[in-house]
Amino acid sequence: MAVTTTQTDPDVVVRVFFDALASGSTSAAAELVSDDVWWANIGLPTMRGKRAVVSAIAAMHRSMHFGVQTHHLAVSAPSDPTDPRSPHVVLTERTDTLGVGPFRCDFWVCGRLEVRGGLVCGWQDYFSTADIARGTVRGLIGMLPGLRRG
Repeated sequence: MAVTTTQTDPDVVVRVFFDALASGSTSAAAELVSDDVWWANIGLPTMRGKRAVVSAIAAMHRSMHFGVQTHHLAVSAPSDPTDPRSPHVVLTERTDTLGVGPFRCDFWVCGRLEVRGGLVCGWQDYFSTADIARGTVRGLIGMLPGLRRG
């Protein structure tokens, strides 16, 4: 699942990263983040450093299923093309799924990932708590006998 040196396009890195997350492969996801990575979910504390981010990903994989459907992905040029340390910004519009047992919560997410040198070095997700609440209600209704999702 690792990105090879010929696959360092920022969009490919982000797609492979989310594939690793959705497959439950913490090790594959860890290979795709830089040592100085940061991860912020709006309303929650920002995690900084590979160890903290990978630990959070591992905890997610241990406690729930994560799924992702990418609807749109857009890549910008680096803010300073003369500086090799300047990351590309990749914007994603997605539907994420968090699941535990038969419960599934689908919700809309807009993500902003920064990719430098073939690695994710920054990740910020924006989402609506109202949409998560709707997804939770839909997930609970979907658990009722006769209404379970296939």
